[in-house]
Amino acid sequence: MAWTFTALGGGQEIGANSYLLNLSGIPLLLDAGLHPKKYGYESLPEYSLIDRELEAIFISHAHLDHVGSLPLINRRQPQAPIFATIPTKDIALRMLHNTVTVMSIFREEKGLQEYPFFEHEDLWPLEGEIMGLEYRAAGSSLATGKMVSSERIYLRGGIQARFIPAGHVLGAAGVLLRQGRRTLYYTGDTSLQEQALIPGAVIPEGEIDVLIIECTYANDPEYYSQNRQREIDSLAREATAILSSGGCVLIPAFALGKTQELLSILHSLMRRGQIPSVPLYISGLGKSITEIYQDQRRYLRPHTSILDFELFSVLGLLDDLAVETLLRKPCVIVATNGMMVENTPSARIARCLVQEERHGIFFCGYIDPDTLGYRVFHAQRGEDLIFSPESAPVTIRNSNIKRFYLSSHADRYELLEIARKLQPRIIILVHGEKEGMEFMQEELTGGSQIFMGEKGKTIRLD
Repeated sequence: MAWTFTALGGGQEIGANSYLLNLSGIPLLLDAGLHPKKYGYESLPEYSLIDRELEAIFISHAHLDHVGSLPLINRRQPQAPIFATIPTKDIALRMLHNTVTVMSIFREEKGLQEYPFFEHEDLWPLEGEIMGLEYRAAGSSLATGKMVSSERIYLRGGIQARFIPAGHVLGAAGVLLRQGRRTLYYTGDTSLQEQALIPGAVIPEGEIDVLIIECTYANDPEYYSQNRQREIDSLAREATAILSSGGCVLIPAFALGKTQELLSILHSLMRRGQIPSVPLYISGLGKSITEIYQDQRRYLRPHTSILDFELFSVLGLLDDLAVETLLRKPCVIVATNGMMVENTPSARIARCLVQEERHGIFFCGYIDPDTLGYRVFHAQRGEDLIFSPESAPVTIRNSNIKRFYLSSHADRYELLEIARKLQPRIIILVHGEKEGMEFMQEELTGGSQIFMGEKGKTIRLD
């Protein structure tokens, strides 16, 4: 019988990632995200396209663009078991509780009466309904040549599934599905290079018929993951110049993954004397996720030490007076949100920093072209920039706004490496900008049948 793929969200964009598979009449769902740049119902995947009872739901990792609408699909499809790795389960629940709070704020600020989509009490049952699977981190197993994966999951129709470490963030995993002689691999968000805390991805062994691969950085030829140490050294030099002159450094970062990675890097640089030892601050949700990193440290790289809470402080209420007080003395601030979404801690702090030359703003991850962070990064001195509809524009006086490539995603060349190593019969490109997907399609032409995911469009995989 036929296999099909339908993007419910996240086809040719990064957000609301959710993919419907039909494997010989057995429907499965890969991820259940929200769109970080959209509000209300527009932020959701097109779940109305699911016209049958799902056999199972697989969550690749706990970033909100992959898990933010899980309570909604669970409400629609209560019979479907939800599978994730153990760390992803723990982090997802914490992220979703925070999402309730954020949606409640948006209801008041933006008049979105549909918010919140779910309440805190709706999340308690998920603790028992998400099946957390154990898997071993890649660090100690590669030398033995053994495949690293979770235990097998057995579903109707002879379907078998396993999670395989994907790098990226704590708990992230690709999904390997097998039915009869056919196999399908969904990378989720992936990174082949090891990071300070997270081992690199494991590429599955054996023949793959269908590959569903993320394309986050496919449209960025400047990003080479192999240059990671060079980028860290450059960050250290720039931070030292600013801190030694009495300024502060803001690093916008996502609460999951980027915050913990940066804390580890910054503490290491301070310990080795590569940057001045100054107070280090993080924002609230980052602290909660860091606690989970500590609890689940067995999934981190061997001999990795996660930061002690005594070594940094957590930011509280960030009104104008609090920010002004914070910036009086040199410090480093790792604050959410990574793309500086309006009214997040990073946006509020940046609004002050851009008005003074002595400070620095360092972006270290992906910046979506439609976000405030992108506008801040590309702003010119003397330009007036609006940080939120409620506040007056400010004049940019700071030229120390820089970018360092410390991403937790594979670069475009690693994505090509994955595809060429697996040599699948069919490749589906998702989770990226259309231009990047077109680059991938052109580079891979000849060996595989290639499709670009498109919301609402069904692709036959036979």
